[in-house]
Amino acid sequence: MTRHAEVSHQEWIAAPIATVRGQFADLQHHIAANVHPKLRFDVISQGPLRARYVQEVRLLGIKQRDVFEREFEPDGTMIDTSVEGFNQGGSLSFRFTPAMRQGRDGTDVQVTIRLPIPPLLGFLRPLLEAQVRRELLAAVAEDKHDIEVRGYPRAQQASVEEPLAA
Repeated sequence: MTRHAEVSHQEWIAAPIATVRGQFADLQHHIAANVHPKLRFDVISQGPLRARYVQEVRLLGIKQRDVFEREFEPDGTMIDTSVEGFNQGGSLSFRFTPAMRQGRDGTDVQVTIRLPIPPLLGFLRPLLEAQVRRELLAAVAEDKHDIEVRGYPRAQQASVEEPLAA
């Protein structure tokens, strides 16, 4: 039986749900604007409700390469499942909910990362979860900055027209 490391985080972003969901789903924008400098993406295929892409990341000093398939649930939740690679069977889930904070409209984003742990390495679970939590918090902060400060989709237009300054 495979064990899993699971980490979740919720973040409020000051933008409408369509903008936030659009930015999180826009792989080409993430690549062009270098939204996540520690991640490398290569899009294999992308449509309105599905995508297939390669993601490379370093966790616990180990370079991990996975092929993910993305699907959208009827409620708009985006689920990326590793179908090949280091974390095969693992998933990233993104749930988007409209939410108001201090009189401002925005979106709550709930991100859950679930990674398989081989049976004999279960003792590494706390260490892996701590590392994944750090990386998740950094990645969500980068998305939040991209949306609220750079101004996605304005940043999307700029990335097509000219590279954004870091």
